Amino acid sequence: MKKSLYAAFLAFTLCLVVSNYASAQNPAAEWQKSKHSDRELPANDAAVWELRKLDTAMCGRCHTEQGFKAWVPQLMKGDPSPIKKPNGEKADEAFIKELGMTKAQVRPITCAACHSQGSELRVKDDIPMLPNGLAVHGVGKGALCMTCHNTRVGRITWDTPPKNYLQPHNAAQTDVLLGKNVYFYNDTVDSESPHAAFTKDSCVSCHKTLSTGGHTFKPAECAACHGEKVKEAFVQNGIVDLQKQLAVAILKKLMASRDKVACVTSWDPKLDKDTPNFVLDGKQIKAIEIPPDGVHGQISLKFMLPDGREIYSQMGNIKDGCGVDGKPVFAMSDPVIRALWNYLLIQYDGSKGIHNPRFARNVLITTIDAISK
Repeated sequence: MKKSLYAAFLAFTLCLVVSNYASAQNPAAEWQKSKHSDRELPANDAAVWELRKLDTAMCGRCHTEQGFKAWVPQLMKGDPSPIKKPNGEKADEAFIKELGMTKAQVRPITCAACHSQGSELRVKDDIPMLPNGLAVHGVGKGALCMTCHNTRVGRITWDTPPKNYLQPHNAAQTDVLLGKNVYFYNDTVDSESPHAAFTKDSCVSCHKTLSTGGHTFKPAECAACHGEKVKEAFVQNGIVDLQKQLAVAILKKLMASRDKVACVTSWDPKLDKDTPNFVLDGKQIKAIEIPPDGVHGQISLKFMLPDGREIYSQMGNIKDGCGVDGKPVFAMSDPVIRALWNYLLIQYDGSKGIHNPRFARNVLITTIDAISK
């Protein structure tokens, strides 16, 4: 009996070992653990006709297999705009549905999205122009990652106020790696990270080749290149501290103007609905937060009231009065808008400075100085 139990235990252990080994050697099993496999994102939020209508051509280029495959040839011809028909016309309902960007048919970022056949990548080395207004050169296999992991709203002019309230898209790694698309800090100088320029395949080198996570794209430890004594915290601790300092400076600036707030378009995050001309007495605002995801791609704020209510609003809809006479409390020329962009850019990079330590530090310090004047 004991021998039978022992044999069964050995068999069970062997099965676990073999199963885990097979999973570790299986790109599909690794991919299942990555965010690329999340079908719920495109189906329920980002990229289907039923929810986005014509905007599906914008979101679907990066959030769906079908959209990405249709978009890549267009991108590589120098046109990073939303998906178009092969003849160059804007995508319409029939074309979007024909591609399969519907709730019933949409697919997430699968193997077929990134690989045209076998292990061949659809994009490598160079891209004429990205949706963030930047071209990339000589970045190896990482060019594929950069097609979508960028701010996606065009080139920023570092010393000029923005022309809209758009926030960086929540995947700002390319901009940070290249050291571009920030305010206050002169991003026309060479701020490109060695992680982009001198690692053969940039993103892929650290997030796959040197990583033990494979197609989970879990980053390798810094020790893989810099020695076992070098830890991520060496970079991250200082950057996180500067991020906190910048947030404090921004919120102080915002609170100083709260008395001017009289009317907002209140957004309900549970129902995803707006209430225009929502009367809000700014003097009642006890605290302000920066929502981590913004509201529909716009720089936004969350106001906390004494009665426990939380009011979300896009910056352009925070006004000094309701109706046609109401004007934005925070004009696009207000330095706080640029400071919020920079704060979100570093936040949305997600590496806490590791992708480009010197650039991240310079941007944060320069922005703190600019907003504290």
